Amino acid sequence: MSAIFKAISRQRSNVDLANPGPEAIVTQFIKGRLDTTGTYQNLSPTEENLLADFWEKILADFDKPLDSVASDPIAKPIECDDQAERAKAKDIQECSPFEVFEGCMFNQSVAERCEELGIVSLHPSGMLVPEYQPRTEPHTLGTALWSVIREDHPDVLMLRFLRARKWDIERAYRMAVAALKWRIQENVEEIIWYGDLHNDASLMWKGVSYAHGKDKLGQPIIWSGSCLHHQKDQSYPQLKRYLIWMMETLRQLLSPPIERVCLIMDLTDHSNANMDWPFVKTFLKFLEAYYPECLGICIVYNGPWWFSGVWKLISPLLDPVVASKVQFAQKPESLFKFIDEKQLLQSRGGKNKYKFEYAKPDPEENKLMFDEEGRAAASKKLEELQEQFIKATTDWTDAKESGDDDKFSEASSRRMELSDQIKAAALEKDKYTRARHFYTRTGVLDGTVVDWSKLQVPGDSAD
Repeated sequence: MSAIFKAISRQRSNVDLANPGPEAIVTQFIKGRLDTTGTYQNLSPTEENLLADFWEKILADFDKPLDSVASDPIAKPIECDDQAERAKAKDIQECSPFEVFEGCMFNQSVAERCEELGIVSLHPSGMLVPEYQPRTEPHTLGTALWSVIREDHPDVLMLRFLRARKWDIERAYRMAVAALKWRIQENVEEIIWYGDLHNDASLMWKGVSYAHGKDKLGQPIIWSGSCLHHQKDQSYPQLKRYLIWMMETLRQLLSPPIERVCLIMDLTDHSNANMDWPFVKTFLKFLEAYYPECLGICIVYNGPWWFSGVWKLISPLLDPVVASKVQFAQKPESLFKFIDEKQLLQSRGGKNKYKFEYAKPDPEENKLMFDEEGRAAASKKLEELQEQFIKATTDWTDAKESGDDDKFSEASSRRMELSDQIKAAALEKDKYTRARHFYTRTGVLDGTVVDWSKLQVPGDSAD
C-alpha cells in the first residue's frame, strides 16, 4: 500500500499544474463560481498527499535554527539603506517640515498625529500601545512558522506556497523558508504589534489603498487610487512598512473558501507625477515571493492613453501567474462583469455611496495589550494546541508512509479539528498582540466575520 501512496504523491496532473490564464479567471465571474482547486478542504487525493510530503519535509527541519535551513535568496526589490533613509526623513521632519495632507506632516506617524489631536491614552504609561518586546532567542524553523501562520489555518499557508510553485515540494519549501527569513528581517511582528499607529499618517488619512465591499466571487475589493500617491510624500521605509501592514491586515479579511482579494488599480486622474517605481517593484516582489496566492484578480481601471507603454515596462516584472490575473477596464460597465452594481462605488459608476474616511484610534481600544497575564495565558493555550497539531501531523505523515489508510484518515480529521481550535485560540491571542486598526474599530472585522454594512451609508443597500 505504501508504494501506492508514494506513486500518488509523485503524480502531477495537468489540472493540478495548469496556469489558469486570464480566460479562466474571467470564466469564474461569468459562471459566478469561485475556483477552489487546490485550496484548504478542496484537495484531490494527489494534492493531499503532496501536502503531507510538504509537512514531512517541514517536520524534519522543525527544530533546526532557521538560518541553517536552505532557502531561496532574499532579494531586495530595490537597493535602499533603510536606516539612512529613516535618518534623512527624520532630518527633513525636524529641519524642513511640510504638510502633506490635511494637517499630516511629512514623516509624521499616526500616533504622533493623534497626540496633536488630543487622542491620548489614559494608561499610566501614556502610550496607546505598550512597547514591542522583540524575541530574544534565535528562531527555529518551527517558531518562525507559527509566527507567520498566526490566525490562519496552518494548511492554508502551506498550500499557498505549494500552488505558487506548481506543487513542486522542493521549490515550494525553499520559497516558504525564504518568506520566513524575510519576515524576521523586516520585523513584521513589530509592524503587526503597532497596527496603523506607526504608519505614515498621510498615507492613512488619504486612504491611498483601502478595502471595501466584495466582488461577485465574494473576494474583498481593494481600492488603490494612484492619483493620491506621490513618491515625495513619504520615505521608502515608511512606504514599505505601510505595504506590509496593509498585506498583513488584508490577511484578516480572508477566510476559507475566500483566500484571495480583488485589487482595483484605479488610474483615474493618474499622471506621471504619481509613478513610483520603487513602490511598484516592492509591491510586485512582495506579492510574488512573500504573499503568494493572495491575489484573485487585478483590474487596471481607467488608465490614460499612454499607460500601455508603462504596462510594457511593468509586465516583464510580473510572475506569469500574477500576470494572468490582470484585467483592464476603461468604463464602469466593464467593471460590472466583476463587481455587482450595488458593491461598486458610486464615484466609479456604481450605487455604493461609501467614501473613505480614516477612522482615528480610540484611546482605550488597545487596553488588552497591557494585560501581560492575559497575553501569557492566551499564548500558553495556543502553544499547547500547536504541539498537539504537530503530533497529529506527524501521525498523518507516518500513516501515509506506512500506507495505513485508516490511520491516515483518522489523523487527517484530527488535524482539521485542531486547525479550527488553533485559529480560534490565535484570534484570542491576537487581542493581546495586535493593535486595533481601521477595520476592527469600524466594526467591519469582528473575529472572522467581515461585515461591510458597518460602513454602509444611510439609504444605501449594498447586499
